[in-house]
Amino acid sequence: MSASAPGPRVTGLETEFGVLCAPAGPSGAAKEDLPDVERAAALIFRHRPAGYRSTNLFLPNGGRLYLDIGAHPEYATAECVSVRSLVAQDQAGREILAAMAERAAAGLAQMGTSARFHLLANNTDSAGHTYGCHESYSVPRHLLDDAPGTESVDVGRGEVTMAVLTSFFATRPVLVGSGRPLEPGAAGSGTDARGSGDEDAFWGLSPRAPHLKALTSADTTGQRALVNTRDEPHADATRLRRLHVTCADTTMAEPTTGLRSAVTLLLLDALEAGWDFTDLILADPLATLSALGESPWGDVPAITVDGRRLSAVDIQEAFLERMTSYLGDAGVPDFLRGAEHLLEDLAPRVISALRRHDTSPIDTEIDWAIKRRLMSAQRERHPQLSGGALEALRSRVDLAYHDLNAETGLGPRLVAQGAMARLCESEEIERARHTPPATRAALRGAFVAACLEVGADFSVTWESLRLDSPPTAPVDLPDPLATVSDAAESLTQRVRRLRPEEMHRIDLVGRGGLGAPG
Repeated sequence: MSASAPGPRVTGLETEFGVLCAPAGPSGAAKEDLPDVERAAALIFRHRPAGYRSTNLFLPNGGRLYLDIGAHPEYATAECVSVRSLVAQDQAGREILAAMAERAAAGLAQMGTSARFHLLANNTDSAGHTYGCHESYSVPRHLLDDAPGTESVDVGRGEVTMAVLTSFFATRPVLVGSGRPLEPGAAGSGTDARGSGDEDAFWGLSPRAPHLKALTSADTTGQRALVNTRDEPHADATRLRRLHVTCADTTMAEPTTGLRSAVTLLLLDALEAGWDFTDLILADPLATLSALGESPWGDVPAITVDGRRLSAVDIQEAFLERMTSYLGDAGVPDFLRGAEHLLEDLAPRVISALRRHDTSPIDTEIDWAIKRRLMSAQRERHPQLSGGALEALRSRVDLAYHDLNAETGLGPRLVAQGAMARLCESEEIERARHTPPATRAALRGAFVAACLEVGADFSVTWESLRLDSPPTAPVDLPDPLATVSDAAESLTQRVRRLRPEEMHRIDLVGRGGLGAPG
C-alpha cells in the first residue's frame, strides 16, 4: 500500500542499575566492613558531577541522572531522533555512572577501605527484585486514544493499536532479549535434561519476562506491565502522547539496543501511516512472553486472536516482513541513517539463527547469543562441574556480563577482542557525554550548563526551565523536537550575565537544591 512517511518522533531510554560493593581482590576489605546497597548507592552519588547538591540531576548533555526507589541509580537519555544518537546517549550515561563509581572507590581507598563498586545493567538482584529498561516514544495522540472502530476488531483505534503493540512487545525478546541462565526448578531446566548435558536446558531468552504480569497498567511498580499507560506526555498534551514501554531487557551490546529501538520506531511509523497488523494480534501475549523467559530458541506457542497457532519467532518474522515492505514503500526514515544494517541485515540473521538453532551468525551482536556463547565456553572449560557448582559459575558469568566495572566487567574486554560489536564510534559516545542531541534537549542542556558555570540555583523538568535565584517565571518547552526558543535562549543569556551579588543560595529543605526538578 502507498504510505506517506510520518514526521520525526523523539525517543529515549531509562535504565536502572543494580549496585554492589565488594572487596577489591583477595586482599580487599572484609565484607562486614563494606557499605550495604543503600549506602553504596549514596556513596556513588556523593561523587556526582560537580555543581549539584541533589541526587536528581539534569545534565548538560540533556539527560537525567537520579537515585531511584530501592537504591537503584537510573540514567535517562535526552530526547533523541535517531537510533545512533540514542545508543550513544545510553552508553554515555553508563560511562558517567561508571566514572562516579570509580571516584567512590577511590574515596573509600583514601579512608583505608579497599573495595570496588559494581554497577549492574541487568534485570534482577540476588533478592529477586526486578528493575529494568524503559523506552519512551512520542506518538500523535490519535494513535493511542480511542477512535472509530476498525473492521477487523470491534474496538477503538487506540485499543487496536495497543493490542498490536503488546503482541509485538511480547514476542520481541526473540530478537533483542538479553538471555538468562535458568534456575533450578524452571520449566526448561528439568533434572534429566540438565544431567544429560543438553545446553538448551540451561537457557531462556528473557530475564525480564517472568516478572511481567499485565499488558498495560498505570502503575510502574505494583503491577509490572508491558506498557505503562499513565498519560504523561512530557510535551503538548493536546497533540502528543508518550508510549512508555516497560518490558525491555537491559542490554549490553550496542547493536542489540539499536535493533530494539529501530524495530519499534519502524512499527510506530507503519502504524501511523495506516498499515494493518491486526492479523498478528495474540490471544494471550502474556502467556507467550512468559514462555519466552524459559525458551532457548523462541519456538513457543503464539496463538492469534483468529485461532492460528504460530510461534513467537513466526510472529516477529511476520512483523519484520511487513515493516520491510513499508520501508520499501516509504523509504529509509531519518532515524535509521547510519543504522540501516540493523533492519536490513541483522534482524533477518537473528530470525535465521533462531530457526537453525545456531547462534554463531549473531554471537557478537545480540545479547542473548553473546551471553549464551560465553556460558557454553565456560561449560566446556569446566566439564567436571555440575549441579550447584555449574549454576554458580553461570551466575557469575551472568553478573560479569552486565557489570560496568572496567576491571571486572566482561563488556570492555569483549569489545577489545572483537567479541562484542559496536554501533557507535567512541567519539560519538564521548561527545554524547557533554553534548545534547538536536532536540529540545539542546535548549535544556545549554541552560543547565550555563547555571552550573556561574553557580546559579535552577529547577528543570523535561519540558520547563526555571531560574530560582534570582527567581524567574518558568519557560515552557512543549515541543520535544524544538531546537529554537527565544524565551529559553533569553533565559540562558540572562544566566550567563548574572553577577555574584544577584544570586543567593536557596534553603535545601524540601527543594532538592541546585539542579532540582521543578
